Amino acid sequence: MVIKILDKDVSSLIAAGEVVERPLSIVKELIENSLDANAKRVDVIIQEGGIRSIQVIDNGHGITSSQMELAFHRFATSKLQTIDELDELATLGFRGEALASIAAVSDTTMISRPSSQDVATKIQLVEGNIVNVEEQGFRLGTSITVSNLFENFPARRKFLNSAGSESSKIVSVCSKYAMAYPDVAWNLTLGDKNKFATPGNGQLIDAFAGIYGAELAENMLSLKFVSDSDISAEGLISSPKINRSNRANINIFVNGRWISSSLLTQAVVQGYHGLLKERRFPVCVIDIKIKSSDVDVNVHPAKTEVRFLNSGEVFSSLQQGIRQTLAEGSGIPGPEIYDSNDKKFTESIVSSGAFWTSNLKSPKNQLTGISESMIHNLPAGTRSDSSHFKVLPLLRVLGQVKNTYIVNEGPDGIYVIDQHAAHERVLYEDVLSTSKQSGSQALLDSVVVELDSNLIDLIESITGLLTDMGFVFEHFGDYSYILRGVPNIFHSSDPRDGFINVVTNLLNENVDDLRDEAAKTIACHAAIRAGKKLSHGEMEELIKLLEICNQPQTCPHGRPTVIHLNENYLESQFGRR
Repeated sequence: MVIKILDKDVSSLIAAGEVVERPLSIVKELIENSLDANAKRVDVIIQEGGIRSIQVIDNGHGITSSQMELAFHRFATSKLQTIDELDELATLGFRGEALASIAAVSDTTMISRPSSQDVATKIQLVEGNIVNVEEQGFRLGTSITVSNLFENFPARRKFLNSAGSESSKIVSVCSKYAMAYPDVAWNLTLGDKNKFATPGNGQLIDAFAGIYGAELAENMLSLKFVSDSDISAEGLISSPKINRSNRANINIFVNGRWISSSLLTQAVVQGYHGLLKERRFPVCVIDIKIKSSDVDVNVHPAKTEVRFLNSGEVFSSLQQGIRQTLAEGSGIPGPEIYDSNDKKFTESIVSSGAFWTSNLKSPKNQLTGISESMIHNLPAGTRSDSSHFKVLPLLRVLGQVKNTYIVNEGPDGIYVIDQHAAHERVLYEDVLSTSKQSGSQALLDSVVVELDSNLIDLIESITGLLTDMGFVFEHFGDYSYILRGVPNIFHSSDPRDGFINVVTNLLNENVDDLRDEAAKTIACHAAIRAGKKLSHGEMEELIKLLEICNQPQTCPHGRPTVIHLNENYLESQFGRR
């Protein structure tokens, strides 16, 4: 084989393959060019999912007539001149290959007029070849129309999805940039239908409402923090009562650049840890600000991935910022009213499945299983200063409903508390707040526990953690273990089933934090069960303990512990408004 330099037409197509995979690739490149040109209005018009045509119109700086042809050469760019500038990039685009790659696989027309010219210049290309250049009347800014994508490349065109599927991808990326740049007025049109528009007034909440709607915008919390390492972030994150079944609505930007980062997505998910149910995810738009020299954006052909100089600091800063925002701003869920066949009903979330006896204060005023220090050793000023007291106010117990829910009077209406979920939260935080070696109580009669054969081979990997959590056990031949002690908070809980469930959950391959998972399982088994009748004193004790929790509004699995029926809601239901 003889090595040769590829013909220009061939190399141009290969470059196009790197950047132009589908209509979405073109839209992303063109709107980033508009933003780099300091446009304050961007209109995107899509026909048949972008397969027929894509048009992006902006009011940016424009391109002079002398540079129009040069703009379509490979590696021709005004954004980067030297290697050193790669470390201080302030623009979204920089490689200078987008227009050349786009023109190589389509029919492309660009009209542009800078403020220095009285008329615009129009240039037309077919498959990368210039076929016409002329003057034309046009307002300040640039318009680029891309049509007949992959018309002469059937092998590539056949891999495109349906027009509807391609359109949805375009809507997603345009929505992200509309929220990342709220000072830009965005307008997206699909066929003859306007998909969304934003005002461009610089208010993120207004841009967000233009994408997701006003109702969801009302349930967003403002995120803004600056870390000790000069990493900052601002944006909007949903309160825990607003969540989705996948991560698609986690929108993350770094210095205004939309990125796909499993690291930062996981930081967001960890920020909500314990506040959402399993496999539920928040809605958010977050722009992380970091020194350009501390982030490398030149690691992916489509510029959708970045590399951080210190990824650990970025991760922890984002996670802690979200956690603090949620602690200060997330409230207690209220009732949601639905209309179904003209019948209104209130949906409340019931935490069933609890089946253990009470660890609360007995009528003789003795605590069994809950750390008394949680009540008596609070720092001075905690009740007024800690953010979680803004979530759950001081409550007065009224009584118990169906031996499952505790009804309380608060400063603004009625608070209904799920006794199992609330006790779970209390015990979970108590387990995690103790020293590494948790308290253990010996069983009067040792218990023989039979484990599945697949667990026997793996249990040694978690033996140390089980011991730390308070279990005392030893191997007793083949598939059996003798259980001699359990965590203090177990008390009258079934020790055999509790041990098996803890072991089973810890050996689940999807578990990330073993200690946290152990605490959740232990708390669930030790918490009072739904249907357990409580004395007034026990109810008061549980509410007192819940009030001093760090995250009193949810159980460790993300289910709500309390639902608030505020005064306005009660008055409306009784016709007093």
